[in-house]
Amino acid sequence: MDVQGLIQSGTKRRRLRLHDSSFSELRAVLEWQFRKRGKQVLPVPSYNTSRECFLCGGINKGLTLEDRVFLCPRCGFTVDRDLNASLVLLKRVGWVPPFWCACG
Repeated sequence: MDVQGLIQSGTKRRRLRLHDSSFSELRAVLEWQFRKRGKQVLPVPSYNTSRECFLCGGINKGLTLEDRVFLCPRCGFTVDRDLNASLVLLKRVGWVPPFWCACG
């Protein structure tokens, strides 16, 4: 099947569906591989992870893609943007940093 041709020649709606279906297939394969190895898979909503403060939960609405450092306007927490997003995702699945962690 020429998926790339379908994506290029299709309507915007079809392109989005095709891209979305390939991500769902990738997710299914990854979940199967993890479960086969006895690992737990936890789906986590990724919405606003780059803009949400790991410490206080505040949202930095002024953050752009060019900004590489996250600065919370509410509590002043400053950290690399990608690290903050990773910490927010971990927090959403219930991870609590160890007492010696410098994350708060």
